[in-house]
This record gives sequence, structure tokens and C-alpha cells, in this order.
Amino acid sequence: MTSTLTARWPKFDFAKAKIVWSGNPECAMVWNAMSTSAPMVEPWLNKVMLQARKSIDPENVAVREDIREFVRQESNHYKMHIEYNRELTNAGYVVPSWIPEKLKKELDDMLQNRSLAFNAAYCAGFENFTLFTSRFMFEHAQDLFKGGDLGGADLWLWHMAEEYEHRSVCHDVFKTVSGNYFMRIYGLFYSYFHLMAHAGSIVKVFLEKYREDMSNAERAESIKREKAYNRRYLLYFYPQMLKILIPFYDPGKETAPRLEQALAHYSALSA
Repeated sequence: MTSTLTARWPKFDFAKAKIVWSGNPECAMVWNAMSTSAPMVEPWLNKVMLQARKSIDPENVAVREDIREFVRQESNHYKMHIEYNRELTNAGYVVPSWIPEKLKKELDDMLQNRSLAFNAAYCAGFENFTLFTSRFMFEHAQDLFKGGDLGGADLWLWHMAEEYEHRSVCHDVFKTVSGNYFMRIYGLFYSYFHLMAHAGSIVKVFLEKYREDMSNAERAESIKREKAYNRRYLLYFYPQMLKILIPFYDPGKETAPRLEQALAHYSALSA
């Protein structure tokens, strides 16, 4: 049995990409900041999944094959983000070294000192909320993530479309490794607050850089747009997150036709 997942490598041209790629510039800055975390978080997810794969019965071919393709997808994601992040750095958006060093240390510590069940629950939690973020982008915020630039917007649309495609892999791996409901919920909340605290530090840096030459009036308008974007996202996101608290929640049952169409689109763009 082979996996239904596909690892794509779209032909993006980040050298020509706009740093402010959204009609809401602050939305672009938030996601530009998020891009800098991908080269740390996604290799860690791969390490956990590959560690879990060793403990899964060889006869469970479906899950083992999904892990293999999950790792390929996530590897493509962080490598592409490295390329985009290089353009962010060239434009002056530099992350203070202490921020990634702190995250790397914390992730390394979890890998070495936490149980496989906890780490798999962390991965499942993270992938659960990226699923709903992908639906937000494609179903409720198309005006903010229009794509077509083959740069920052398309980078995230491609990335999140594949997050939707592999939406059940970490969840299925956790069920195989542990399946304990309380551990799953613990991993969900731990991963959310841990990664949001990290991302918030970078978002603050990027927004300060973006606003550095603004007048007081322009800065006030920028802050207003930032709050409007955050409110719009969270009003969608938090009610969706409640689904994950259901004991028999299965992300594999989530469907999104627009995301299926996007997968076909980025397959056509792939090298």
C-alpha cells in the first residue's frame, strides 16, 4: 500500500517576491515572521515521526508509508522557507539570535527528555491547529491570501494546502503510539501555547521593523489593521479548535474542496 500524500516542489521565484504580499500588510508580517520558525519546527516534527515509525508494527503499512511521505512534505516546506527567509533577511527582517536558540534548546530537550507519547501528542496538536489555519486561509480569508505572486502568499498557500493533505498523519501516529485522550489534549495545549509564545516574539520584531519609518498616525493605523486581522483569525480559529476536544475527533474526516483544488494547482507548478 502506498501513501496518498504527494511531496511537491513548486517553482517559486522569491528573488522577485514582495515582502508585503497581502492587502493587510500586518497579516503579511505575521506570516513572514512565522516563516522563520519553519526550519526549526518542521525538522523536529520529522524526527519525532521517524522515531515513532521505528516503534510501529511493520504490518501497519499505511501509517508507516504516510510517515515517509509526511517527512518528505515537511522537508520540502522547511527548505523552501529557508530560501524565502533569505530574502526576508536581505530586506532587513532579521530575527535576534536568542529567539531561535531558545526554541531549538526547548525542542531538543523535549526530544531527549520527554516520552514518545508526549512528543507525538505535541505533533498531533500542532498539526490539528494548522489544519484549521489552512481552512481559514482558503475558506475565510482569500482576500488576504490571494496568491499568484509565486512568492510569500503562494509559499504559505502551498504549505498550508499540504498541511491539510497530511492532516491525519500525526494524529494517527499518536493513536498508534499512545491514544490516551488526556495526553492528546495536553499535547494540543502545550504545543499551541509554546509555539505561539515563540512566534509572538518574532512577530513583534517584524512589525517594529515594518513600522520603523512610520508617522504616529501611520503607526496607529497599522496597529488597527493588526488587531483587525488577529480578531478575524481568532474568531474563526477558536470555535474550530473546540472540535479537537471531542474524544473521538478524527481530522481525517475534515474536507475542504478549495484545498483539494489548491493541491492540484501546486502539483501542476511542481518541478
